[in-house]
Amino acid sequence: MRTLRWMGLAAALAAAPLSAAAETRPDIVVAVGGIFRTMEPIIGNSTNAARIMPNIFDQVVARNFDEDPEGGELRPGLATAWEQVDDTTWRFTIREGVTFHNGDPMTAEDVAFSLGAERIWGDDALVPAGKRYTSSFVSVEALDATTVEIVTDVNDPNLPYRFITPLGYVVPKDHYLEVGPEAFGQEPVGTGPYRVTGYDATGFIKLEAFDDYWGGTPPLASVEYRAVPEFSARLAGMVAEEFMMMAGVPVDEVETVESYDTLTYIARPVGNYVMLAYNTLDLPEFGDNPVADRNLRYAMTAAIDRDALVSALWGDDTFAPAPFNFPDFPDYYDPDIAPKIGYDPAAAKAYLEASDYDGEEIVVNVTRGAYANFDLATEFLVEQWNAIGINARLNVLDSWALALQHPFGLLNMSMTTTFDGTPTRAIWGFWGPDSARATREKDKSWAPPAEFVELGERYLAETDTEAKRALFREMVDIWETEQPALILWRNVNNWVVNDRLDWTPTNSNWMLLGPGYLTVD
Repeated sequence: MRTLRWMGLAAALAAAPLSAAAETRPDIVVAVGGIFRTMEPIIGNSTNAARIMPNIFDQVVARNFDEDPEGGELRPGLATAWEQVDDTTWRFTIREGVTFHNGDPMTAEDVAFSLGAERIWGDDALVPAGKRYTSSFVSVEALDATTVEIVTDVNDPNLPYRFITPLGYVVPKDHYLEVGPEAFGQEPVGTGPYRVTGYDATGFIKLEAFDDYWGGTPPLASVEYRAVPEFSARLAGMVAEEFMMMAGVPVDEVETVESYDTLTYIARPVGNYVMLAYNTLDLPEFGDNPVADRNLRYAMTAAIDRDALVSALWGDDTFAPAPFNFPDFPDYYDPDIAPKIGYDPAAAKAYLEASDYDGEEIVVNVTRGAYANFDLATEFLVEQWNAIGINARLNVLDSWALALQHPFGLLNMSMTTTFDGTPTRAIWGFWGPDSARATREKDKSWAPPAEFVELGERYLAETDTEAKRALFREMVDIWETEQPALILWRNVNNWVVNDRLDWTPTNSNWMLLGPGYLTVD
């Protein structure tokens, strides 16, 4: 049925007259390691979806990449202005003249719904994983056609920064309620420079220019993001000009890429950390899970020399952090902090001996090409675990839809830090009680301890920086004690671009292909 709907939409688009701009703009294909299983902005919170979503949706508040490469400064998006009326009240002025891809006008009602209780944070919310961004929200209301008011239960001077996360993407209220979040994720409708005309999570997503875009004329007639898991196939397609852009270059292949005169290699650090999540849950319906044993998790972490691994893969381009000790939020960063469970082969053997592990197979689910150099890294990790007597098996799958599901012992994931200059999104958004790790049925992997949740709630309400930092360190201590993930490195995004495209990348996961970011020779 979905295919028939897409065929109908494609036929309607084909029958529509093309503008002069559309006739001269190119159609390009971008080769990526994989396509995520949904483009619903909250459910689809992943690296492979994040690179695409800003071309489909717009956010309430935008990141000012023009003046700040890190995107830490804000500029108007679908809101043209905002002000804090009192300690717990913010008002946003909503842009007029914006149209959704289905032809509906975008109004304050759509913004209020996108951020509100019915969709995100109420008792019966449609996408409750979004609660990680709205923990202080009391109400979100459209006061009139162009004004949205947000009331919180604490003073939140950084609230606008929440809207540069997936929470900030605005969806059409009536259409979203009509089809529901799952169907919407397969046929998304936004206000961005491109509209979706075809989507198969195992293979591709096709976007076409939306010429009613409020932000200017899209520079491409169409762009298809195509899943090409193997690097060699992506590079061959670039050389043959089947692809005009690609994402993900292993470090040992950079020299090969740079040997081609028509290709440009680009790399940028991003506010994102790559890791393997341990499945800490004992879920009887999926059989025995030896990784639920904390001592086994300690053994697996202590067996890995992360510094040596990262140096071999990336040289000096990035680093292996202590958990949540990230320079992305300077007020919470301490370069002298070391991991509670560091590299220690003798300790790894002792932890293994203290565990109840008896040689059971441990499946490591990995999406092929999920992140640059990740495939090589996981091969090394499994070899190291095998060497100390842990029967780990690498299970490499060609799509996120296949990888993100039980049963598994470990699972690839990444953690984005972009939020408000604090570690809130990292420690709470990704590991709190409403996080995907705790709630997403297909691949949840931990239940945050009650003490962690209690500290988190106090941390969110705290306004004094010193007190907030102390609560944060206590939360990190509990997290490290539970050891629900092995954090590997700060992500480095890299791309290859055909020289006929003049593309401006950002220090983020986003591949912005709209006006101002891409020109074609």
